[in-house]
Amino acid sequence: MNSGQGRLFDFAQGASFLESESSKAVFLSRLKSPTGKTKYKRYMGSPLRYAGGKSLAVGLIIEQFPENLNRLISPFLGGGAVEIACVKELGLKVRAFDIFDLLINYWQIQILKPHLLFKELLKLTPTPETFIKVKKTLKKHWLGEKLIDDKIKLAAYYYFNHNTSYGPGFLSWPSYVYLQDKRYQTLIEKVRDTQLSNMKAGCASFEKVFKRYADDFFYCDPPYFLEGDSKMFKGIYPQRNFPIHHKNFDHKLLRDCLINHRGKFVLSYNDCSTIREWYRGYKILEVGWQYTMGQGETRIGFNRINKNINHVKQSHEILIVKDWDDKVVANKKVFIYGKAIKRFNHRKLY
Repeated sequence: MNSGQGRLFDFAQGASFLESESSKAVFLSRLKSPTGKTKYKRYMGSPLRYAGGKSLAVGLIIEQFPENLNRLISPFLGGGAVEIACVKELGLKVRAFDIFDLLINYWQIQILKPHLLFKELLKLTPTPETFIKVKKTLKKHWLGEKLIDDKIKLAAYYYFNHNTSYGPGFLSWPSYVYLQDKRYQTLIEKVRDTQLSNMKAGCASFEKVFKRYADDFFYCDPPYFLEGDSKMFKGIYPQRNFPIHHKNFDHKLLRDCLINHRGKFVLSYNDCSTIREWYRGYKILEVGWQYTMGQGETRIGFNRINKNINHVKQSHEILIVKDWDDKVVANKKVFIYGKAIKRFNHRKLY
């Protein structure tokens, strides 16, 4: 097998497989930071600006992905930085989901009809007046007061509101940095030019996704855990003033789904003692990056003043990795959070 061939195609099986040390290694090498301040550069493949997105963590996350992978399942699509890198740079099939229907409608149109979405976005001028009009219309749709029946228009309004807002955030306030003709044109040209033929997006809760893809490799980027000693004190999905997906999120159910999942996974979470305890039988990697939410903002809020913290918003995150497959492990059992599971490697649990 020639390692320089990149992807190999098994026509009998109808599937494509990443050859070891090929697409993944080439991509990570290309993504290396030239300054050395961080290991990898920010990956700019996604057309959607997204608070809490993983654009700066893409390299660190994909580093942990297994070789010979042909499909990725993502139950928390969000801004899609990791998922798009897998499609465009690694040649993987991606099946991605999220519970927020407006977000998924945008992604479905982005995937299937990027040129029509671009044309719809051309109709919107990047001004504060347009922003307010779009925000009011989108809010009426979200509240069920007056629905936008045209899915392409709905996707355009979601994208315009989100990408030209401060944060960014759903139904947030306008950002005058992005409400500029030249900047806006660059944004929507990226919408037009983003081709994701190997990706599908659907609206579903994470537990249903786990039931459907019981043996697949998962990448999970759930909402932050906000209790106990977590440094994350406020939810932001879909917006920090009404974080309904954060407040109602069942972290324990996600834990149980992952512990019972037969396939491998990589999980990104905020670092706190509860999460470390729940996943203590897995490989835990400490990672960090600077968030772009509030980039350039030097004002400091009440909580940060009290804690003597500056305006730079650093992440407090870990990667949790299951690097064995229950279908092929040796007949050994260990206990993770009180549940007996099989484990391929015999590292000491801690």
